[in-house]
Amino acid sequence: MNDEKEINDQITERPYDIGWLVSCAIVTAAATLLRFYWLGLKPFHHDEGVNGFFLKTLFDKGTYAYDPANYHGPTLYYISLAFAKVFGLETVPVRASVAVFGVLTVVLAFFLRRYIGKIGSLSAALFLALSPGMVYISRYFIHEMFFVFCSLAVVVAVLLFIDRRKSGIFANVWMVIVLLTAFLPSALNLAAALGGENAGALWAFRVAFIIVEAVLVFFVMRMLLSWEDGRPIYLLLASTAAAMLFATKETAFITLGTMLISIFCVWLWRRFAAGDLFRNRGMWGIVLAHAVAILIVLVYKDKFIEGGQWFYANFFGEGRPQEAFAFYGIVSLAVAAMTAWAIFLFSYSKDNESVLVEDSNLNWHTFRPALGIGNDLILMLVAVAVVFIYLNVLFFSSFFSYAEGVQKAFEAYAIWTKTGNKDHTQNGLMGYVKWGLKVESPLIILAPIGAAVSLLRARHRFAIFTAFWAFGLFAAYTIIPYKTPWLALSFYLPMCLIAGYGINEFVTSKRMPLKALGVILAVIGSAVLAYQAYSINFVRYDDEEMGYVYAHTKRETLDLVAEIDHFAEKSGQGKQATVEIVSPDYWPMTWYLKDYEHANFHGSLVDATAAEMIVAKKDAQDAEVIRRYSAHYKFAGVYPLRPGVDLMLLVRKDISDADATELYKILEYETPPPKSNY
Repeated sequence: MNDEKEINDQITERPYDIGWLVSCAIVTAAATLLRFYWLGLKPFHHDEGVNGFFLKTLFDKGTYAYDPANYHGPTLYYISLAFAKVFGLETVPVRASVAVFGVLTVVLAFFLRRYIGKIGSLSAALFLALSPGMVYISRYFIHEMFFVFCSLAVVVAVLLFIDRRKSGIFANVWMVIVLLTAFLPSALNLAAALGGENAGALWAFRVAFIIVEAVLVFFVMRMLLSWEDGRPIYLLLASTAAAMLFATKETAFITLGTMLISIFCVWLWRRFAAGDLFRNRGMWGIVLAHAVAILIVLVYKDKFIEGGQWFYANFFGEGRPQEAFAFYGIVSLAVAAMTAWAIFLFSYSKDNESVLVEDSNLNWHTFRPALGIGNDLILMLVAVAVVFIYLNVLFFSSFFSYAEGVQKAFEAYAIWTKTGNKDHTQNGLMGYVKWGLKVESPLIILAPIGAAVSLLRARHRFAIFTAFWAFGLFAAYTIIPYKTPWLALSFYLPMCLIAGYGINEFVTSKRMPLKALGVILAVIGSAVLAYQAYSINFVRYDDEEMGYVYAHTKRETLDLVAEIDHFAEKSGQGKQATVEIVSPDYWPMTWYLKDYEHANFHGSLVDATAAEMIVAKKDAQDAEVIRRYSAHYKFAGVYPLRPGVDLMLLVRKDISDADATELYKILEYETPPPKSNY
């Protein structure tokens, strides 16, 4: 067996495995296609509109001031600023700045091959690539996807620091990017201050500072690469990723705190699993656990029946799209999973052998020496601390242009602690379970099995860590009253990883039935995820029945924008046309009208006679709109903004179309029943 493990280890580390590389390329291509294709399809969410407002200010004026009262950290705006400067301040470029990290999250999973197996890392990467939520939020201009990427980056960087003696090409490239980010923007700001209005002087200073920056980065990298063959670069990247977590969202302490607790839980579990009680009475404990589970189902059978009916209605309910493929795919997956689990337990009762090599080096006794001794230890700890502190200060101070931002970074936690105690979605304790069963069922089914396998095996430290990480975060976010669908990505990330580990253990089993079931689980799980990823991202992207569609802007909003563009051109004013937005609800219209210099967002009714167009709120403002604007405007149409909010477009009479009506017709307008776009 030891010889077999050594051979497997050598295969795992072989650098040029063509099959492996081709498989990685296919999974990455799928992830890229799902995240980048037709990025402008769904309209901006109102949160995207708010983020777009800050980005436009940063783009136009070069200023951003962090405000913890209502908004998350600054990283999103500076990352998207780079994309906007190169590709333009438009929907596709700014969303692409997020989508790229959705793809990179998938790529990071390939680096876990040594810890969850070749098939495991490919399966995990595929689940990440196809996860409906991972795809949906990757196509959103919000903070979450970069946060998820940084979470996995922390883990991968620490693993590689423990496990390797020399930094790889990818680590070196990322370190260069970090160094350029740390110094170049501030240097360019200094060049702008020195150059002033003189274009020649400005460019001269820019070129000079870029050259100095390049030389500085070169010498810093040469120093790092000569320090233990570059091994500390991994720990510095882990520090960077941790800093970016805090500079992105206030939930960083939940993620990192759960990771630290999970490490301790791995130590506790392995000590317990090594004891006589687990070794001699383990199977009795498993039988007892299953008996308790069956007893719970019997005691609460009415609740489970009610839950089953709710689940069925989600796919076959009246007035909803009939999703037979998803429903029967999930049922088939559940049956196959239970069968695989039963066979695994039978196999486990005979022996506890695994083809996957034990990651015995993932422990304190390996990590501590890697930090060095004496001056090396001090230097390592100082470097890690400096990177973490410097990057947080850099971003929260808006690259040293807003000192108050650093203090406000600490105030954020008091503010968001209060926010976390509010259940504004009204989904209750089981909110994430309900959302997950609708759109992430394969992960809900496969992740617990992978976690259970890791705990019974009790030999693969990283898998055990991932199990505690996944379900620790799930428990934390379930307990916290404040719930939004995108927060679930934090625990779906490790769920994808531990699900991949479970697939690996089944497929590499010596028992053919278990091997076959492992393949079946991977295929059915991937097929259901792919189907639901397509459905939510390209068909039902504004359907509130889908878990991640949370108060999303309706697709008809883009029709409103098109009508505004139409009448602006008809008036002869183009982007100089005046649009008075008097509705109190208007996000994300700020984004779509950003090129209209005279788009005025009042949020309440104002007198207007000369503006080409007025956008008001249907029902709530009907009477006052008729009184104020009937003399000069006609009614052009009603457009849903989001659930419960409709906007109406008023057009000045001299540029209105033939089908426009007098404003009193607003009272006769009846909102049509929701039409199915699915």
